Amino acid sequence: MSHIPPLLSVVLCNSNSADYTLGCIESLYRHPPAGPCEIILVDNASRDDCVARVRVAYPAVRVAVAAQPQGFSRNYNMGIRMATGAYLLILNNDTLVAQGTLQRMIDAMENDPAYGMVGPLMVGGDGRIQTPCLRPLPSVTAYVLRQLVLDPGMPLGRLWQRIAQRRIARHPSGPVPCISGAAMLVSRRSLELVGMLDETYDFYYEDVEWCHRMQICGLQVGYVAESRLIHFGGQSSVKVKVWARQHEYLSILHYFRQHRGLGRTGATLIWLTTLIGFLLRGVGFLLAEAWGRTPQHARAYLYLWHWLIVRGPDTPKMKGSH
Repeated sequence: MSHIPPLLSVVLCNSNSADYTLGCIESLYRHPPAGPCEIILVDNASRDDCVARVRVAYPAVRVAVAAQPQGFSRNYNMGIRMATGAYLLILNNDTLVAQGTLQRMIDAMENDPAYGMVGPLMVGGDGRIQTPCLRPLPSVTAYVLRQLVLDPGMPLGRLWQRIAQRRIARHPSGPVPCISGAAMLVSRRSLELVGMLDETYDFYYEDVEWCHRMQICGLQVGYVAESRLIHFGGQSSVKVKVWARQHEYLSILHYFRQHRGLGRTGATLIWLTTLIGFLLRGVGFLLAEAWGRTPQHARAYLYLWHWLIVRGPDTPKMKGSH
């Protein structure tokens, strides 16, 4: 791939997942867009040998290494600052692009100047549609329903997810409220107008906030149904990551304060809802584990429930929030 002058800059981040990163880069080289493309890899102070392997196998890839582990936004913004393409693709490293994936997204941007950002149809390694690729912007009501009723781990949540997957399968290309941060193509023009990812988000909802900000600035977020991406993340996890659930809770509070005017009463509602949600999951997994039917998730959720009680509802704003 030539990178002078690039039509597209692809920004990847590696966090101790070298095999995924190498696979993603291989797919990018195998299925490039029509114009010149550069690949930028930001390594999140990883302990693996990813950087060394990339420099040997793909010497044209531009590499930056974070001084210490940091959040999604900071890593990708490092890559964005290095990028020189007319279009920039924020791409998770646990993805594979297919033939035409990149070009169809670029074509969608070039054919409709109202778009500030577009994303593809995403499927998991199991072939199932991943619903974050086309979704509404979060509301407090939707958050409460998801925590108490519609989580994919609950019976009604699994049904709701299947309905959403079928709806997405029939959904044509066009403007949508929100796409997934696993693959977000932005134009240089929209980046200059809207700005980069908000670094006050460490993990979770930074992609949602970017979509929201695009629309505040008068640009549309687009979904390209003809562009297909395999995303290995978002599958049923064999382990509940406590730190991830903690950051998810803190980030949704931050988002609601920033864009929904969430006050003390609303924050208490979010806290109470999440507290009940963690307890329901903990007790549910505890009962299921007694029958030997599920992975060992009960301890993680009961720990999260205790963490939230100790923390209390008056969670301070995230550092640097505006």
